Amino acid sequence: MTSRILFALACTLPLTACIDSGTSDELDQDDATAGDASKADAPGGTYTYYYVTSDMKQCFVAAPNCGGLYYRLANATKTTCLDGKKAEHCYAAAADLTKLGLAETGTNKVYEAFRSGEVLMRATIGSKKYTGIGAGTYAQINSKEAWLPQGPNPVEGPLMKIEDSGVRCITFPCPSFRELKLNSAVTAQIADVQWEHSGASDRLVGTALDKMHTDGLIVSGYRTTVTGPGGDGKARSVTQLWFKVTNEPVAAECHVGGCSGQVCSEDPNVITTCEFRPEYACYHAATCEVQADGNCGWTETAELQACLASPPN
Repeated sequence: MTSRILFALACTLPLTACIDSGTSDELDQDDATAGDASKADAPGGTYTYYYVTSDMKQCFVAAPNCGGLYYRLANATKTTCLDGKKAEHCYAAAADLTKLGLAETGTNKVYEAFRSGEVLMRATIGSKKYTGIGAGTYAQINSKEAWLPQGPNPVEGPLMKIEDSGVRCITFPCPSFRELKLNSAVTAQIADVQWEHSGASDRLVGTALDKMHTDGLIVSGYRTTVTGPGGDGKARSVTQLWFKVTNEPVAAECHVGGCSGQVCSEDPNVITTCEFRPEYACYHAATCEVQADGNCGWTETAELQACLASPPN
């Protein structure tokens, strides 16, 4: 808790910050490499991270040569595919998620994320032989970790893990954070993690700082400079952030929507028809928040239940 308070103070003290395109960013270079597959098991490692998404094109033939997944190396413009050729993305017939250690709810979140966008995965790329129609040897994604994006903004800048550096100072800026570039050996000490351009709420930022000390935190963003009593220091302006999928509920941003404010969901732009129902008035005083299953919903209080049982006219 003490370290959490120190970080909160570091992020709220009146430092001057600026985004300067001329500021040198040692993490912003195309030096990514998947490295040795054995590095995928190194505790706290930063190698073998890929973006993974579903193959959504219409299939006229049976799997495995259609309807699988595409993968691409994070922080790189090219990925080495199973056949040794380099491409913007590579095809895999399937993904093995068993080593994620997730229950059904967590596994379903990963599959849903495959279909709706890209999942950041720590994985090794293996191979599997298929017989019958489409017989051949295809890539298989052997997953170690799955990370889901949390913010509303697109990814801009390099991807890195953010850690507590263990450094404590009596002045600012202070290099209290360490950033470790994914799929690279490049690291840097920074004085501040800035959230203004991430679109994240205060609640989500608080969760991110907690995750940094527990399950881990991955962000993308730009190098910035902060200035304070201690001079100038390096910082990172976050554009997107990722949390690792675990069996614990994934914190979501919940929004009230619908024509009558009757919908509680992760979608801030829910549109519904505008028919009037008396029970909708009950939600005006209810709380829309993350529930025990990790999804958004109305918190069931005695007052809400009583109102729904006998709604106002």
